[in-house]
Amino acid sequence: MLILSFIGFQVLTHFVLRDSLGAAAIAGIAHAMAFLTLLWYFGRTLLDGREPLITRLARSVHGSLPPEITAFTRRVTAAWCAFFAFQVLLSALLLTFAPFEIWSLFVNVLELPLLVLMFVGDHLYRAIRFPDYPHASIARILRAFVEVASTPEGTKAH
Repeated sequence: MLILSFIGFQVLTHFVLRDSLGAAAIAGIAHAMAFLTLLWYFGRTLLDGREPLITRLARSVHGSLPPEITAFTRRVTAAWCAFFAFQVLLSALLLTFAPFEIWSLFVNVLELPLLVLMFVGDHLYRAIRFPDYPHASIARILRAFVEVASTPEGTKAH
């Protein structure tokens, strides 16, 4: 539903705001909304009494987790939150202080490669940090994310 909302918003604003400033507003708002939503989605799981999202993903893939993995997955969830916050902050700083073209390059071109780089870096760091712990493929991690995201907290995915 969230994805459909983003698409609908972009289509609607495309017809309302046809000039280049309107197109920039669409890109900037979609960028900020996406990363603020991800920051909220991951960050709320770091509150007391909640299981961090990456811990839920790891449990979905591996079952029970040793304490050192549980602590690590909490820190990884916080690292993802920092990444999402950095994306929004850097975008705002570039929009405010850099030439428009630099901001546009960041929001429209570099956003996805930076996200992929963070994901791959996260995956590689886990492999280096815990070489003897079984590692899931990136495809399995993405499937687990879909399962966990579609399952309410406190219940188990089937």
